[in-house]
Amino acid sequence: MAIHDKGRVVPGGSGSSAVSGHLARPHGGRRRLDATRLTLMTLGGIMGSGLFLASGQAIRYAGPGVALAFAIGAGAMAVEITAFAEMAAAVPVKGSFIDYSRHALGPWAAFIGGWIFWFSSVLNLAAEATAGAIFTRLWLPHFPIWGISLAYALAIIALNFLPTSGFGTVEAAMAGIKVGAVGLFVLAAAASHLLPAAHAPTPALWTANGGFFPAGGRGVAQAMVLVTFSMSGTGVLGMAAAQAANPERTVGTALHRSTLAVLAFYVLASLAITAAVPFHTVPSTTGSPFVAALGTFAPPWAGTVFNAVILVAVLSALAAGLFATNRVLAAMSRGGDAPKIVRTPRRANMLTGLVLALASSLAYFLPRSAFLYLVTATGFQALFIWMLIVLTQIYYRRRARRAPGEMRIRVPLYPWLSWLEVVLLAAIAATALITPHEALPLGIGLAAVALAAIGYLITRARRGAATRGDGAPERS
Repeated sequence: MAIHDKGRVVPGGSGSSAVSGHLARPHGGRRRLDATRLTLMTLGGIMGSGLFLASGQAIRYAGPGVALAFAIGAGAMAVEITAFAEMAAAVPVKGSFIDYSRHALGPWAAFIGGWIFWFSSVLNLAAEATAGAIFTRLWLPHFPIWGISLAYALAIIALNFLPTSGFGTVEAAMAGIKVGAVGLFVLAAAASHLLPAAHAPTPALWTANGGFFPAGGRGVAQAMVLVTFSMSGTGVLGMAAAQAANPERTVGTALHRSTLAVLAFYVLASLAITAAVPFHTVPSTTGSPFVAALGTFAPPWAGTVFNAVILVAVLSALAAGLFATNRVLAAMSRGGDAPKIVRTPRRANMLTGLVLALASSLAYFLPRSAFLYLVTATGFQALFIWMLIVLTQIYYRRRARRAPGEMRIRVPLYPWLSWLEVVLLAAIAATALITPHEALPLGIGLAAVALAAIGYLITRARRGAATRGDGAPERS
């Protein structure tokens, strides 16, 4: 177990639940997750509409040079996910990064981080529903995006009122399908000589239309928020650590495998797409760039099959994402950081579902750009969450009793690499100043942080008043 002792996280004691203020491993239960399943779960959480749809707009910004943007993004993701894994492997808890932020930075970080996590999750779910609608229009081109998106959202909301015992198994299977689909796409592209090899010349489209970097470094910078969004589902690795058979060994193996797989799949897939389709014609909001690329070098049925696979995968991710988001909100309520009315997942589903339904209808007002607004807004908030995780790790390690040499998983070059990550994430957020249509999503993200901060101040004032009314001394 783990308890909080004079500002340090130390082994021993019985502890209590994370939401009540103490880091504690879950009571009871068997740890059954091995490294392979944890790797698949992590990749399944990362690979979604960001890769299968939003990558099209990233390619339009950077051309074939988007491969560099994905490499930079994979590096930033590796530091962030290692920071989370360092804490999760050292003291596994059945919760999210919020539990660690509460102890390392204070209750304000847990409150603000929790609400930003919830809000960004809802926007991400709306983006997944919208992506599902866009994929569906391959077969139903005359149906409006907003109608299909709203129908998917309502169906998944209704599903979350039913017993949920099968969610984990279904999502694990969908994760394997997504990883397998991307792997087969890369292999098919390599077999069609779209990827460089010793016996094959450089694909012509890499040097045409302005070359490999048609917009220079500016294009790579403009793609970074979308790249970050496409890699933002890393939290499952840390949250599942408590169910790992050997947390430090299992999480460490899954961490390395997941990072290398994301780097390889994203970079190779983007190179294959830009070798098959001129970058300025790659679809961004009308269809998957993977399907467009398959149409140039694979049998006609391949694109349809791939589209069906990613549609099922996106809807599965939508269901699992809503399942997890409801439980985060319910846990926040039990910890006093959210209204009491959402103390159970079913009640939380009503509030989350309402906001999700409204966000999924955005395409009614912005049929051509709703998806991009949703993913860029989510991307900026994902940057905030990543930054908070890394800042938590910086201060968390200072408070941990364990010496760095005793930790199997740790961010190297501490604290310099962690601070460099914070600077890089801030720089990515600043690219909104040079990227079309990203000022509004950035403003939404900043407004969400400001509202969460105001909410924390109001909540703290109410708690202080209640404490004084009970005659108990108020904590600082």
